[in-house]
Amino acid sequence: MTERIVIAGGGTMGAGIAFVAAKAGYDVEIVEPQAAARERASLEIARQAERLGDPSIGRRVACTGAIPARSDAVLAIEAVSERFEIKRDVFAALAAALPPDALLATNTSSLSVGELADAVEHPQRVLGLHFFNPPARMQLVEIVRAPQTGSDVLDRAFEIVERLGKTPVLTADTPGFIVNRVARPYYLQALRALERGVASVEELDALARAAGFRMGPFELMDLIGLDVNLATSESIYARTEARRFEPVELQRRMVAEGLLGRKTGAGFYTYRDGKAETFELDVPAPAEEPNDEEIVAVVGFGNRADELAEMLEQSYRNVLRIDNDELFDELGAQPTMLIDSGDGTSDRGDAIARLEAWLEPECVILTDAYATNVAACAARLRHPERLVGFGVLGSLSAVAAVEIVNSEHASDDALELAQELFANVGKASVLVEDVPGLFLGRTIGSIVNEAMIAVAEEVATPEDIDEAMQLGTNYPAGPIAWGREIGGTRLRRILKRLADAEGDEFAAHRSIWLLDMEESPAPEESLPQ
Repeated sequence: MTERIVIAGGGTMGAGIAFVAAKAGYDVEIVEPQAAARERASLEIARQAERLGDPSIGRRVACTGAIPARSDAVLAIEAVSERFEIKRDVFAALAAALPPDALLATNTSSLSVGELADAVEHPQRVLGLHFFNPPARMQLVEIVRAPQTGSDVLDRAFEIVERLGKTPVLTADTPGFIVNRVARPYYLQALRALERGVASVEELDALARAAGFRMGPFELMDLIGLDVNLATSESIYARTEARRFEPVELQRRMVAEGLLGRKTGAGFYTYRDGKAETFELDVPAPAEEPNDEEIVAVVGFGNRADELAEMLEQSYRNVLRIDNDELFDELGAQPTMLIDSGDGTSDRGDAIARLEAWLEPECVILTDAYATNVAACAARLRHPERLVGFGVLGSLSAVAAVEIVNSEHASDDALELAQELFANVGKASVLVEDVPGLFLGRTIGSIVNEAMIAVAEEVATPEDIDEAMQLGTNYPAGPIAWGREIGGTRLRRILKRLADAEGDEFAAHRSIWLLDMEESPAPEESLPQ
C-alpha cells in the first residue's frame, strides 16, 4: 500500500513540497481552503510533472479544502502562513485526524517547534522539516529537533527526507535554526557597511561575488524581498535579544517606503523588465610579460605571504622575499614597492615605522588592512602618502578581487600603483573606506563567528553547519571550513578591531581559536574556562 503524506497549505512552498513527495512515490493530499490557490497548486504540479515527462506525479496529488476528520497518513507537514496561532490551530486539527504514531512536521522558518508541540497530544511526534524554496530544486532540509521530539521520530524523519531525494541536517530548535541564523551577518554586516559608507551597493555586491558568493547581499535581499528578509531578522532578534542580530534602520526605512526589491520594481536596485543593472568587476588577465621596472619586496610570514610572493614572481622579474624584519637592512637592492603581509594576526604599525627608515621616499608601502590600523600607522610615517592598505582575507588565488583602502592620506599615485600591482597578478580591486574589517573581513568573519557560536551552543555539528550553508545558501565553502582556511587567530584579530569600533557584541567567540586546530570544534562544555 502506498504511504500518504498530508500537506497543509497549497501556496508556493506547500505545492513544491507536495511535488517532491509525489515524485518520490508518496500519495499526497494538499489541504488548501482557497479554491484559487488549490487550482494554482494543481496546475504548477502538473507543469513540473510534464517537464519531467512523468504525468503520474500529478495523478498522485489530490487537493481538498479542509483537513479530513480521519487520515491514514504517515506524515503531515504544515506549510501555512508564518503566524503561530494559525499554525497551532492547523496542528491541532492534523493531530486529531492522524494516527497517534504519524509524524507531525512544521515547515516554519522562524517559530518555536517546541511551542507548537505543546499544543497537541503525543508531542514526541512533532518536529520541524524546514524545506527551502523552491523545494524541487533546493537539496537541503533542516530537521528540527524540539525538546519533545522522540529519537525514533528523528530516525523516521531522516528516512523520509532521504527517500524524497533531499539531504537532511539535524538542528536544535533555536531561532533561525542553522541557515537563517548563520546567514544573518551576510545581510546585517553588509547593511552596516553600507551605512558607514564603505562602498556603494554595487561595489559591495561585486566584492561578495568576487569572494565566491553566488549573489551579493543586496541583490539577494532584493530577490528574497526586503520585507521577508527583515521579518526573519526581526524574529531572530526578538527571540534571542542578541544585539548582533539587531536589524539595521536603513532596511526598516526601505520596507516602510515600499522598496521591497524585485517584486515592487525597486529595492537596492531599480528593476526594468525584472532585471537590474549591476556592477561587474573587470578582472584582468595576469600580465603576459613580467614587469622588469619595479622591484617588489614581500615582507611576511606563513602561507599567505608565500603565496603572494609566488604569484608576484610570475608577473615581476624582481621580487624580494623577506620573512624576518631584522634582515631588511641586508637587502642588496632598494624596492620600489613593499608589500607587508605580516603574520596576518598582529598590527604591523611598529614594523612598518622601522622599515620606513630603510626605504626611499618614492617606495610605495602596502599593508594588510585587516590586521593593521592603517590610519594609526600612517600617522607615524614621514611619508604617509605612500601607505596603502589592502584586504585579502584568505588565499589570494581563491578570489577575483582585492579591497584597497581609499584612505585620506594615500596619494592617488600610490593607490594607482597598488591597483596596478594586483591587476598584474590577475586580480581586480575595489576602493573601500578605512573601517575595521573593511567589507569582506567584517562580513565573512562574522559569518564564521556565528557558525562557531552555533557549534558551541550545540545547535548543530560543524559538519551539518557547513553542509547546510553550502546547500541552503550556495556559499562557496562551509563557514567553519572557510574559517579554518583563513585562520582562527586572524579572524579573532579582525573581529576584535570590529568590536573595539562598534561594540562587544561583534567580538569573536572564545571558541574561534579551535579553527587553528586540525580537529573539529567541540561543544562549549569541553572548552577551557
